This record gives sequence, structure tokens and C-alpha cells, in this order.
Amino acid sequence: MYKHLARIGLSIAVSLTVLALLLQLVTSGLGEEQRPSVWAALAATTKVWLLAYLGLYFVQLYFRAARYRLLLDIAGEKNLPTLGQMALVTGIRNMFVDMLPARFGELGYVALLNRGYGVKLQHCMSSLGIAIVFDFVALFVIAIAIVAKQFLGESVEVWALNALMMIFIVTIVALLAVFYVLPWGVKTFRKPLAFSKAPKWWLRLLEWSEDFSQSITQVRRSGQLLKVSTLSLIIRVLKYTGMYLLFMAVAVPSFQSLANLPVEQIIGALVGGEVGASMPVPTFMSFGAYEAGSALVFQLLGVANQAEAFVTMLSVHIWSQLMDYMIGGTFLALFILFYHRAKQLKSANGVDASGPLFKRWQVWGAYAFAALALGGATVFLALQLWAASKLGATSAPEAGTVDAKSLAIREAELAASSGINGFVVFSSNRDGNHDIFKFELATSKLSKLTEHPHTETYPRISPDGERLVFARAHQPWVSQRNTKAWDVYVMDIAKGKEWRVGTQGTAPHWIDNQRISYVRNTQAVEVVNIDSLQVETVFASNKNSAMPDSAQIHNARYNPITEQTTLTGRQSDVGLNTGSWGTAIVSQDSVQGVLNGCELSWNSAYTGLFQVTPSARGSAVEIVAIDPQTLAPTPLIDLQGEFNHEYWPKDSNNGEYMVFGASRGPQDHEHDTKDYEIFLWKVGSASDQATRLTFHTGNDNWPDVYIRD
Repeated sequence: MYKHLARIGLSIAVSLTVLALLLQLVTSGLGEEQRPSVWAALAATTKVWLLAYLGLYFVQLYFRAARYRLLLDIAGEKNLPTLGQMALVTGIRNMFVDMLPARFGELGYVALLNRGYGVKLQHCMSSLGIAIVFDFVALFVIAIAIVAKQFLGESVEVWALNALMMIFIVTIVALLAVFYVLPWGVKTFRKPLAFSKAPKWWLRLLEWSEDFSQSITQVRRSGQLLKVSTLSLIIRVLKYTGMYLLFMAVAVPSFQSLANLPVEQIIGALVGGEVGASMPVPTFMSFGAYEAGSALVFQLLGVANQAEAFVTMLSVHIWSQLMDYMIGGTFLALFILFYHRAKQLKSANGVDASGPLFKRWQVWGAYAFAALALGGATVFLALQLWAASKLGATSAPEAGTVDAKSLAIREAELAASSGINGFVVFSSNRDGNHDIFKFELATSKLSKLTEHPHTETYPRISPDGERLVFARAHQPWVSQRNTKAWDVYVMDIAKGKEWRVGTQGTAPHWIDNQRISYVRNTQAVEVVNIDSLQVETVFASNKNSAMPDSAQIHNARYNPITEQTTLTGRQSDVGLNTGSWGTAIVSQDSVQGVLNGCELSWNSAYTGLFQVTPSARGSAVEIVAIDPQTLAPTPLIDLQGEFNHEYWPKDSNNGEYMVFGASRGPQDHEHDTKDYEIFLWKVGSASDQATRLTFHTGNDNWPDVYIRD
């Protein structure tokens, strides 16, 4: 029993490791600009069609196992495995084929049959080779069906004819090579070398080659090839039907234009992905090669949105791999368990019963290795789950409702701002999606400035109060922890006209009424003229900089007077070591660490600094002012009430007021999903004089304030 657990534990460790690798692909193997699309496509996948794909997978597994068993039987194999045993081997083989490039994983099928069930090596190889050849035969029949469908329709497309011709050539070459060229070659070269003084290993290889050739010849002469062809066609039809359902499960909810493509074009892309995965390219689990093959087909078909095609095929690949490895890992555990039982029975019946199956030190070594492997795989998976959690929410938060505070309390709070001639802008999901809102301080009137299905945030008001700059996500939902899947837009507030001024950028700030700065690709700060769109890179952490090449920068703000940039970064990158995040003032040739914390920024006059940092007075964080020369911090405001976790401080254009967001504490710190409320504070007044402007359980973030003359 314990030996069984050791082997099963080892197979579970393999499955957990593969799952962790799949998760790692999404967390760190994809670019930030691609990740939101993949997350969204995976989350939106139609589960009913996913289950239909899974059902067809098991039906296909049955027919594939039956075909392998038939080939072994007609080749003359005496130790013929049962259909259940062949199903186990086939399921494990499917996992190994996906794991290694160029179909090297097929050799796992040979090893399992030969070592596990005593099937002769030549029959293992012949059944494998012939099955691959008849896969091409079945694919050729499917290609004929596609061309026939097009012929009966409007016209036959060039790509279909080319594919048919290519598959025909490959099929003929494969049939001739396996059934005629290989036996002829073995027979031709066997005779002269058999009587030479060749090494014994070479003669044994020739002897095995002859056995292999005889196995193939026996299959060819068996009269069962029509049955093999029929099984192969059924397998291919089931496979591509299942893959088509999986494609539609991903495409219908997310990419309707791809779902509307003709069936034969989708099947062509799926075949292209399979061909790409079979190429001798050094990839793990065929990621990259599969998507490249399908992308080439979509390109030949004239599909305009290649990004959507890539995301769809990657999502299809992830789902199929996930199922293959879960099923393959389970089958591997069952194979090990049943194989061990068979070995015990042989020992009980007097076969190899002279001693124990394993010595004691081998048994304990196996336990230790299985435990170590399972522990390591569990830790690896846990780390990947932790990394995934740090990527931010994968879906938008609930819109929330109006806060249940009494009307009298709200009126008392808002009355404090009624004498101020100005307005506040902020991002909020209170209407179901993060849009930019405008709040008039004198009247407490709330209006909506943007109406777009994609997330919008980081609003900043121009120095003259007439324009707004903000970031818009590439997808309906992108977490703010992702800093690349955004574009920067400018809006004329009065007219509502907007235009894009930067790509793959976040955290925009106004320099003057004509120029803005923003962080591009998390490593550069660019300044762009909003009318001419002329761009200048004023700082880059990965080029001619005192920061490490791989350093990422966040919420940077450029000072046109001193030509310095404030930013938040990893403390190891900015020269601090008191926590995970720290702030710095940087230029191309210097990095000056400031404080633990984040949100370091210049004030509106570019003469002083403020930031959010851990509080010295009991609460989680506070907002402090920082002298640019001495870097000495001075406390500004530290709320002590229900909402005491301040964030996103921004002073008004005249420096008289500061606006910021606050949550209920560090446990509700997630920027774009938790309940943040917007506060207005007159600089220099007591902390308890801050005025709460919003009363909604949704997420309100990144405020800015403008005071009119």
C-alpha cells in the first residue's frame, strides 16, 4: 500500500508541476498587453461546450486505443494488452506528445507498452508508425471533404487546394516509406552486413530492424488496413469536432468575428496549429509553435485581427493542454498502480520470488523521492498561484450601491465644499464599468465624462482646466496592476472630443497645456505634444540609465524645470532596502531613493514633493510632504476614521487643496476593486477637516481637482 502511495504521489507531483507551468505561462510567459485578453477569454469560455469537448476526448481515446490494439494484434503480438490497458497507455501518450516538440513524446507509448506490458519493441514501433501514417490518410480524406464542400458552394479557395495537394504528397510519401521503402532497405542492407565483421551491437540493430520490417509487412498483408483506415478517420473526425467545439467555446463569447468564420477555415487553422506543434522547434508543451502554425493559416485566410486569432488559439491550446495533463496524470497514476500489482502477482506465483521486489533502502529512498517531488511541485504551484494573485483581479468588481449613510451626514459633508468654485474628476465603476466622472464642488452635481466599454482611469486635468488626460484599457477589464495594456487619451471637457496621444502607456500627467508625460511599457517616460503628437523620451530605465536594465517604473512624473522624474519602483532598483516598494527621484545619470511607500509626485508648481508612506502615528499609511533638497518628510494628513488608508494624493492647480482616495484599511487596498471614497482637504488644515465627496460602495479612484479663479 505504501509503495502504491509513493508512486501515485510521484505522478501527482508531475501533474501539479505541469499545472504550475501552465499557470506560469499566463502569469509570466505572456506580455502584459496580451494577458488581459487571455484571462478574459479563458474566464468567458462556454463551459457546456468545454464539457462537450471533454466527452468527445474520451470517445476519441476509446477508438485510438482500439486502433493501437488492432495493429498490435495483426502484427502477431502475443502479449496483447486489454482494451483498458491500451486506453491507459493512450491517455498517457497524449500527455507526452503535447509535452515534447516534434512528436518525440510518441516514444512514451513505446516505453509504456514494452516495459509495462511486455509488448515486443518491433510491434510497439510498427503500431506507432502505421498509426501516424494512417492519421495522414484520414487527414487527406478530411481535406477532400473540405474541397468538396467548397466545390458544391460558391467556389474552391486556393488555400484548400494547396492544402489538399500538400497532404496528398505527404500521405503518399509516408505510405511508400513505411510499407515499401523501409522493408526494401532493411532487406537490401541486411544481407551483406550480416556476414561482415561488424560490431555485435550493429548486428543486433540490424536484427531488430528486420523484425520491425516483418511486423510492418505482416500488418500490410493482414487484410485489415481498411479497418485501420476507418478507425483513423473516426479518430480524426472526433478530434477535429472536439477541437472545433473548443474553438467555438472560446470564440463565441469573446471574438464573434472568428466564430463566424466557415467551418473549414477554422478546421484549417486547427490543423495548422497541429502541424506547427509537430515541427522540430525547441518549445515546451508546443506553446508558441502551435500558435504560430494556426496564425499562419489565419493570415493566409485574410483574417484581419491577428491579435484576436492569437488569443483565441492560445486559449484553445491552454484548455486542451490542461485536460490532456489532468487526464494523462491520472492515467499515469493508475498505470503505475496496476503495473505494481501485476508485478506482485508474478512474485506470488513463483516468478522472481527469490527475494523482495525492492530492498529496504530502495523503498525508503522511493518514499523520500516521492515526498520531495510532491512537496516541490506543491510549492511551485503555490508560488505560481501567489504570482497570479499579484497580477490583480481578473474580472471587474461589482458596481456597488449608494452608501447607506444617512442623508443628513452626506449633506453635512458635502455642504463643506459648496463654497468652492471648482471640480473634481475621478474614475469609478458605479455604472458597471470604470468611466471618468466629474464632480462640481459648488453644487455636488455628478456627471459622466466618458462612455466606453473599456476601463478608463488615471484622469488628470490640464493646467487651464479645459482638457483631461486619462488612460483607456485595451480590453473591457484590465487591472491597474497591468501597466502595459493601456493607451493614453486627451479629451476636450467642454466638447467631449477625445483623441489618442500614446500607446501602451499609463499614469499620464500634464507638463503644461500642450504637453503631457506618461509611462510607456513600464520602462520609459515619454513626453508628447497633444496636438502634433511629437514624442520625446525623457527617461528610460533600460537604456543609458543608472537603474538596472530590467527595472520597472510606476506612476512616474517628469519635472520640466529640473529634468528629474519621480517614480515608484522595487526597492532593490532604487537603492532602498526597507520594504518591497520605494520611491525615487531619477535622471539619466542618477537614482536617489526617497522613502518606503509609493505615489511620490511633484506638486503642481514643481517646487515640492508629496507621497504616501507608512504612518508613524498608528494608522497604516499617511500622506507626507518631502523637501526636494533634503528629502526630509513632513506629515500632511493622516485620517483616523473609518476610511484611513489614504492613496492617490493630488494637489489642485493653485496648491490650495488636495484630493485623495481612502479605503477602510490595508485589507481593502486593491486599487481598482475595493471601496475607495474620494476626499477633499484644504492644505494646512487639520486631518479631521477633510471633506468626504463620494458615498458609494463601488470603486472610486485616481482623483484630481481643479480650482477656478
